[in-house]
Formats: sequence, structure tokens, C-alpha cells
Amino acid sequence: MRKTLFIILAFVLAACGTAQPAQQLEPPTPIVQTVVVVATTQVAPPTAISLPTQGPTNTPLPTETATALPPTAVPPTAIPPTSVPPTSGSSNASAPASDLIPVNIDNILGKGVFVDIAFTSNRITLNCYPREFNISMKALHPDVTRAEMFYRVVEAPTYFRLSDWYLVGNMDTDGKGTFFITFKATDIIDDWRVLDHAVIDFQFVGVNKGGGVVDRTQKIERFVDYYKNCP
Repeated sequence: MRKTLFIILAFVLAACGTAQPAQQLEPPTPIVQTVVVVATTQVAPPTAISLPTQGPTNTPLPTETATALPPTAVPPTAIPPTSVPPTSGSSNASAPASDLIPVNIDNILGKGVFVDIAFTSNRITLNCYPREFNISMKALHPDVTRAEMFYRVVEAPTYFRLSDWYLVGNMDTDGKGTFFITFKATDIIDDWRVLDHAVIDFQFVGVNKGGGVVDRTQKIERFVDYYKNCP
């Protein structure tokens, strides 16, 4: 029995002896972990990356060179030649003008009183273009010091209805035998101005200093068309 007791005690002591070194091994492991933590905290200093932030600060300098590109302001100066659009507005006025046909009256119709009778247009309108045109002539008879203009309206295209002769008035003069006047669509009497289409006949009267009629031209008929609106 004593032998067995000694043997049991020996095993107990051996077991106790081996358990103690196992408990001593645990402390070193936390020490190693703390050392690793310190190492990682030292890695943080690479925050010195602030240096690249200075790099971008240099980038504004190239932006200044970009601002030096104001030569791009040169294209606007080249744009003024594109003032062609305004000319398009004027082309609307000039386009119909190219359709106008000047009328030169044969001197035979002047009947020895006036010569070189001329109209700047063969057409006149109330609400379109042109709304007026110029008439000019020269006195051939030496006694003519004043010229009067008359007109009448003939309905077109039938030419059956016609108005009376209406006096427009005295023509302007340069005092050297040349007479001229601007005839407007609004000069036409209201009752005949409402026609969609008509022709305007003219006659010119030469008057002397005393106010007497020297003579009058032939009736100048169907040389000028009248339109209420655009033809």
C-alpha cells in the first residue's frame, strides 16, 4: 500500500510540475501583440502625403496660362462680317424693287407741251410695295411755267368702270423747266382705292404765268397698275 501511495504522489507531483510551465507561456503572447500594435501606430506617419497636396497647388499656375488664351476673343471680331442677316431685312425691300419697271412715255403723248415724261414704277399698291412712285418731265413749250397733274382710276380687268378725272395738284419744279411729283396710293380717292386691281391713267396740263392753260398732254393710259394688296 505504501508503495502505491508513493507512486500516486509521484504522478500528482509530475502533473503539477507540467501545469506550471503551461501557465507561464500565456503572458508572453499578449506582450507580442502589444509590440505589433506599436508597429502599426508607427505606420501612420506616412501622413506626410501632405507633400502631394503642394503639387496640386502648382496646378493653378497652368490655369493662369489658360487664361492667357483670351486670343479666343478674336473670333467675335470676325463675327461682325456676319452682319449679313441685317442685309436680309433690306433684301426684302430691294427684292420687290427689282420687280419694278420704270416707264418712259413716248414724247408723242406729250403733245408738244412736255417731253421726257417718266414714271419710276409701273405698279403702285395700297398695302404692299411700292406705295408710291415718282413722276418727272420737262416743259417743251416756252410759256409753261407750271404743271398740273390729273389722274383717273379704271377697274381691272374688265375696264368697264372708270372714275372721273381728279386733280392731284401742282407739280414741283426746279425753276428751269423740269417738273416732278411723288404719286402715292393714298392720293387715290377712297371710293376707288378699295378696288383689288385697277389701272391709273394720267394727264398733265401746262399753265402759263397768268394761270391760263397752254395745253395738255394726251391721256396716258394703262401704263400703271394699282393693287390694294400685294399682287
